[in-house]
Amino acid sequence: MAWLLLIFSTGLLVLLHKKWKKWKKWWVVGIVTALFASSLASTELGGWLAGLLRSLLNLLPVSGALVAAVLVLLLVPAVVYGFVHDRKADKWEMTALILLPLLFIIASGPVAAHGGDLTDAITGFGSNGLGYLVRG
Repeated sequence: MAWLLLIFSTGLLVLLHKKWKKWKKWWVVGIVTALFASSLASTELGGWLAGLLRSLLNLLPVSGALVAAVLVLLLVPAVVYGFVHDRKADKWEMTALILLPLLFIIASGPVAAHGGDLTDAITGFGSNGLGYLVRG
């Protein structure tokens, strides 16, 4: 389903930029770009792009997930301000909208993995404690 939405939103973006000039409002382009970015992040291609972006961010001396989280915290208000301030869908805003879901994937990857380990540890502790109490 993500591939279908990706193809549909890509077609809409091409039509908005080439043919449908009267429909090229900032909020229409923003919504279609957000749909494109979300569907891209849900596909295997988006996973590959997120991995490529993660490897580029890991070239920095700090954690790539930390850099991605900071970029998310900076880009979200910048995109909202950009749309509200000039009511135009500029190229940097569209690029930031496309990068945001990929950065979410990068930033949440280690957190999700450690969160899964934590829930497994809590579950193991609870089951072992309950087994100890039942055995007496």
